[in-house]
Amino acid sequence: MKKKQSTREEILDAIFMLVYINGYNGTSMSMILKECNIPKGSLYHYFKSKKEMVLAVIKERLAPRMDKFYNFTDNENKHSIDILIDTIINISQKEQLIKYGCPLNRLNQEMSSIDKDFESAITQIYNHIREKIVLLLNKSNLEKDINIEKLSEFVIANVWGALSLSPTQSSKKRYLDTISYLIDYLKSLKN
Repeated sequence: MKKKQSTREEILDAIFMLVYINGYNGTSMSMILKECNIPKGSLYHYFKSKKEMVLAVIKERLAPRMDKFYNFTDNENKHSIDILIDTIINISQKEQLIKYGCPLNRLNQEMSSIDKDFESAITQIYNHIREKIVLLLNKSNLEKDINIEKLSEFVIANVWGALSLSPTQSSKKRYLDTISYLIDYLKSLKN
């Protein structure tokens, strides 16, 4: 039997989806209250503001999801480049990612340039993802002239770019077509 989530956890899950689909500015307090089906006072018992709610979502929902998604330890027997390619391709199996894009990148685009707290929280997760890719690529015996830090950023930028189309323009095929050049490039790096 599945354990019932606490009210706070249910609020975070609801806010995650609302902000993911509608953006920070497109998600109103009335939408949050309606989705959570709780009185305003109860919501403010857990969080002082919408900003505090969304920062909690970044820390408690986005960070663990990104960490899990970029978990490269389960594939120790494969070449590091192949592990990275598999991760990039696996995104095409995530319907929400294809339709709405990367939730971290969406918040980054909307909020980082106007709010230092959001920028800091998002940058921390971005740096963690980049470091995970760097650690993975360091195992791949790439040629000495390849800057693994820059390559890691290049990979993230390509994936986020491929996922940044509007929901009506996005499709699994379009994503795979877009990243095919990145995959070909990564394959060319294998020794």
